[in-house]
Amino acid sequence: MLSNSPGSVGFEAAPFKLTHEYVDVLGGLGSPDYEDYKKLCKQAFQALRRSADNIIDLVAMMGHDSKMPCFAVGVAQVTNTLRQRFQLHLSADEAEQFVETDLIAKSFGSYYTRLYDTFQYRTQGIY
Repeated sequence: MLSNSPGSVGFEAAPFKLTHEYVDVLGGLGSPDYEDYKKLCKQAFQALRRSADNIIDLVAMMGHDSKMPCFAVGVAQVTNTLRQRFQLHLSADEAEQFVETDLIAKSFGSYYTRLYDTFQYRTQGIY
């Protein structure tokens, strides 16, 4: 999640896993529950952005002298990459648009998610 992936293979290109099945459970694209889901994702991202400095400081403290694989690239690189993921240069409105177009839309039904799931299942027994 910070700098590595299960099995040390990182070709997952979607921001997060959002399968067709997940959206179907919400009633499908455009359903009231799906619209609520998008709204809540935007609110959650805004809350995370407000706490970004605290989260980054906490991750930096966790990485100090850590042997965890996610810190193998160095604490500075991990925290810099994490800071970029918060999109702090965007206004609140731009951040909400980012959530909808760059996070949710790019995650929904991603080919790479299906490919990664298949790879993980066949090599690690994870699905």
